[in-house]
Amino acid sequence: MDWLPAVMTLVGVLVGLGVQEFRIWRERKDKYKDMVFEKRLDAHQGAYYQCMRVLNLIMPHVLMRDGGASVAIKEAWNTYEWLDKNRLFLDDDSSLKISRFLQYACETASKYKDEEGRKNINVEEEARKLFEIIGDVSVSIRRGIGVEYLPEPKILGDDIEAKKALDKAIEGMKRFVEEEKG
Repeated sequence: MDWLPAVMTLVGVLVGLGVQEFRIWRERKDKYKDMVFEKRLDAHQGAYYQCMRVLNLIMPHVLMRDGGASVAIKEAWNTYEWLDKNRLFLDDDSSLKISRFLQYACETASKYKDEEGRKNINVEEEARKLFEIIGDVSVSIRRGIGVEYLPEPKILGDDIEAKKALDKAIEGMKRFVEEEKG
């Protein structure tokens, strides 16, 4: 029985080391989790910023300017590049919806490249589709951050005031495009 104190001491040391290693592992995991959250938040904020920048470039009054469509297409491609660099920290839904938005932005800008294409554009339909797509992207980005205490994003279709503002904006765009055409 002379060996019992030595064994108990050894077991105590091993348990102590195990507890210490578990604490170190937990601290590293929490630190990594915080670091990843910061990167995830930065990526989602950056995605929102990039999409709003492209959105502003594919508005009819911007696309009607000389070279406006080319600038919009170039920026959409730059945003694709940005997306590829940050895709790891974006959730899948946001990444997919941003890609669709950028594809739509390129298609829309391409329609404005030549004067013949401009004549066949239904501004109201294009604007409604654009705002629907960007609304989905915005909601997806906010949800994709994964933070429960952010306010729930409003969906354009549910907000009467937003619908009125959208209708007013679309009317302004239609007038502008009609003046440019005619």
